[in-house]
Amino acid sequence: MNDLTVQFRCLFYSFIYGFVACMFYHIVNRICMKIPIILRYMIQIILGFFIGFMYYYGLVYLNDGILRMYFFIVIFLGFVVYQKYYAKYMLYYLEIILRFIRRILTPFFFFFHSINAIILRNKKKVENIWRKREKKHDTRKS
Repeated sequence: MNDLTVQFRCLFYSFIYGFVACMFYHIVNRICMKIPIILRYMIQIILGFFIGFMYYYGLVYLNDGILRMYFFIVIFLGFVVYQKYYAKYMLYYLEIILRFIRRILTPFFFFFHSINAIILRNKKKVENIWRKREKKHDTRKS
């Protein structure tokens, strides 16, 4: 295959990969918004390694893993195009999808919260019974 054709494929791959990687990063970051910040940072680091590994793996398939500086510039251009033109629309639709998922899962959350409340209420009753038994047991020894 022609070397110029391989370079164009790699440039196109880099642009699309920058676009998709940024979109994937935004989706994961939005989903992980409610978890503690330390855990979110660890997820972002793991995600960064995964994205980098997958990019290099794609380059190995396309051009034997040869990295060029302009590939990174084109990745950055894909990132900029996503941020400038598509990020707000993507996040808008992501919010709609998450709202839909919450509506579907709300009955399950209600069910598990109800079960948890019953268990906690019974746990308190059992603790009170055990405290009463311990008090009776302690008074008998004295």
